[in-house]
Amino acid sequence: MKSSKVAVAINSFAGSLLRIAGYSVGAILILALISGFADAYDGSYTNEALVLSGFLIALCAVLVAIGTRIKRRVHRFRQYVSLMSSQKLTSIADIAARTSRSMDFVQKDLQKMIRKRFFVNASIDMTTRKIIVCASTLPGQGGSMECEVFHCSGCGAAGTKAKGMLGHCDYCGSPIQ
Repeated sequence: MKSSKVAVAINSFAGSLLRIAGYSVGAILILALISGFADAYDGSYTNEALVLSGFLIALCAVLVAIGTRIKRRVHRFRQYVSLMSSQKLTSIADIAARTSRSMDFVQKDLQKMIRKRFFVNASIDMTTRKIIVCASTLPGQGGSMECEVFHCSGCGAAGTKAKGMLGHCDYCGSPIQ
């Protein structure tokens, strides 16, 4: 759980930092561009300066968009954890219905969160389309399920799955016994 908290905190901080940087630098660039137009009444404002300003403002918009996407992912993580721990939902279909998102979106989102270490000792059972969280990585969930580490024969990736259950590699999709 500790590394999960660290991953979530780092992502939350990075999202906020990117958004603040994007908005701040963008605002400064827009003000500089406006003041440049006001000072350049004689036509001395060059096309290169306009292109550079436009590029930098677009870069700021990208920073804001990436920061917003990261912050939304952290918010969805907290929403998923709440559903899984308090309401004991593990089915991707149930989580998707509760969050008003498609099953494919939720499955890809959970896989990305597992890959980014938001969930520790978790995997998705592709046959039952359920998320399996092992060794009590969710608050308030008992650790009655044992996990085992596997090495994919298809791509060599390591992962964890519930002991005795079928699974699929998160990277190449190969079935894991």
